[in-house]
Amino acid sequence: MALVAAACGQTPSPSDPAASKKPGRPQLAPTDQSPLTVKGTGFRPHEHVLLAAKGLKSSRAEATADSSGNFIASFKGLKSCDSITVTATGSKGSRTEFNLSQIVCTYA
Repeated sequence: MALVAAACGQTPSPSDPAASKKPGRPQLAPTDQSPLTVKGTGFRPHEHVLLAAKGLKSSRAEATADSSGNFIASFKGLKSCDSITVTATGSKGSRTEFNLSQIVCTYA
């Protein structure tokens, strides 16, 4: 089985002096398929994050970023062969999403 994820977001300009004072850009990436598990990075420290996964079925999850702005969250009830868009919205304004498209799906 292969995973392909495309992320949406904007990279701060290296010439922007404020960019170096802000936390990293929020990012989300899949880490496991069964259950679908994602890792968030670049969120604000201790930010509460609501996650929504939408595909043929939908699922929600919650997480709290650690002091470095990272978290891991899992979704239940999603088929590993669905195309799924996952959105993460933080309580302090952080937001990111990605689309997980299954290119190859084999059944054992």
